[in-house]
Amino acid sequence: MFYLNTDELRRLFAAAHSRNPRHHLAMLVGFIHGLRVSEALNIRGCDIADGRLSVKRLKKSKPTIHRLRIDSDPLFDESPIVELAKACPDQPLFPWSRQYMDTLIKDYAHLAGIHPDKAHYHVLKHSVCMWLWGKTHDLNAIQDHVGHAASSSTLIYLRSNASEQAQDMVTTMSFGSIHDTTSADAKAQAAL
Repeated sequence: MFYLNTDELRRLFAAAHSRNPRHHLAMLVGFIHGLRVSEALNIRGCDIADGRLSVKRLKKSKPTIHRLRIDSDPLFDESPIVELAKACPDQPLFPWSRQYMDTLIKDYAHLAGIHPDKAHYHVLKHSVCMWLWGKTHDLNAIQDHVGHAASSSTLIYLRSNASEQAQDMVTTMSFGSIHDTTSADAKAQAAL
């Protein structure tokens, strides 16, 4: 499972924000609320009320209602969605196709220097789940946030975290110098 770290998210959102604020908002909303691309494309203006987003989940996931994220950093501030919702109360806020969104993510990921394997909209959902896991270590919190009906769906984030930790361990292993290893072997032999 692929996901974006904080630096990659910042680079992706910066690339989109500087070129097209609506594209940026579509990706940011997907990240913050852990949306599938179809769920993001289904958001209508009437789904935004009282500073909250009502998410109609797909694939038998549970619907959720989330507070909107208001942030002084424009890369992570989704408050522009409120004005967009007022302007389009009965229309989709992001009137595009899945293919269009896939192209957007690929283009902005390329501009941001992100590995092509991570250039998919669903990576945003995985990214917020991994961020939540890192902050809470609470699978229930993740499950509730993204509306997973079954806890088994949420376990992939625990497994992915373990995989990342294993990779970190392997890439930072220290084997010492050849001389140190020889000295240790010699000392062990002398002790016998």
